[in-house]
Amino acid sequence: MLPHSGAFLPVRDRGTAIVKIQTLGAAAALLLTGPVSAQPAPHPDPVDAAVEPLMEQGHFPGMAVAVLRHGEPVHVGSYGLASVGHQVPVTAATVFELASLTKHMTALAVLTLADAGEVSLDDRVVDYLPVDAPEAWSAITIDQLLSHTGGLAHRFEARPDGEFLLNYSTEDMLASAMATEMVATPGEDWSYSDQGYFLLGLVIEQVTGQSYGDYLQDAFFGPLGMDQTAMLDQSAIVPHRAEGYAWREADGLQRNRRVWQFGLMSHFGVTSSLDDMMAWEAALSGGGTVDAGALAATAEIQRPFDTGETCDSWGYARGWMSYHRDGRTLVSHGGYSGTAYVRDLTTGLSVIVLTNREDTPDAISPMAIAWAAAHAVDSELPEDGPRCWE
Repeated sequence: MLPHSGAFLPVRDRGTAIVKIQTLGAAAALLLTGPVSAQPAPHPDPVDAAVEPLMEQGHFPGMAVAVLRHGEPVHVGSYGLASVGHQVPVTAATVFELASLTKHMTALAVLTLADAGEVSLDDRVVDYLPVDAPEAWSAITIDQLLSHTGGLAHRFEARPDGEFLLNYSTEDMLASAMATEMVATPGEDWSYSDQGYFLLGLVIEQVTGQSYGDYLQDAFFGPLGMDQTAMLDQSAIVPHRAEGYAWREADGLQRNRRVWQFGLMSHFGVTSSLDDMMAWEAALSGGGTVDAGALAATAEIQRPFDTGETCDSWGYARGWMSYHRDGRTLVSHGGYSGTAYVRDLTTGLSVIVLTNREDTPDAISPMAIAWAAAHAVDSELPEDGPRCWE
């Protein structure tokens, strides 16, 4: 299943509890004979045992998974290939596109500014835009954008003949956003919206006087030592960057050709590695830098959804889906590029999944891998996640 060849030698990864597999060259393989091959296989790591079959079934070329408790890693695993064409393995330093995992960072940034008194969540978004906005936007508040209740559409970028352009300036994106028809009256319904989180990026830039990327760098990434974390730049040479892939039942695995460049990417544009995301999780778990009040506000349900018999409540918070089940508060979010993040705010258990196969209805999702990994460490968490609608 994993793209190894030759002989396998167990080696221990940097300070973690997981035993890794290192591929040796052909010459070294000749030395591994007799007693070594007769040794019994080590007992499989429970997280490996949970996620590796899903990786194979889901046709993921490569994947990096971390399970942490209170910000400390208990499992760090790298699987498969960052580049299928060049046969480059994934490591904890491989850089992936986070896609919509960016949204919880944008929400945290806005709430941090709100806690500092630099913006109010009840402010109208039109008061922070550099142009005269449509009259229909006049009632939309910043808090409604955070919770996807502003009545805005999801996709909004101009697509001549149904195809994305190679380059979009921030001005182009704002013009397209203003020309996009709303889907609901502000505050009356919930509709997931990239457009809303794009506008939140404009709010951050207006309040701070910095670009969105520079603000995140100065406020979070730099102080946390997240040296591999930046905004997506299609023209940049990024060391250890993973290639992106797509799986379709009819076509199999292909490169996904996502090469579009956007001026402002507060809705999807952060790129990072597992090493850096573990530093991020350590900060969210109380390791400093992050404002505790702002962080707590990100998990507060703003739009409750209909709840079945398995949960007490669930709904969208601010940058996270939030669930209350069996006395626990859980949050999660995924990214279209193939990422997933789960946090148990009650027990301190967290799972980060970064893959290079975009999400698709044709195959297992990265979120399924995240919940399976969480269940492997804590059996009280449901293996397929809190299906709160049941």
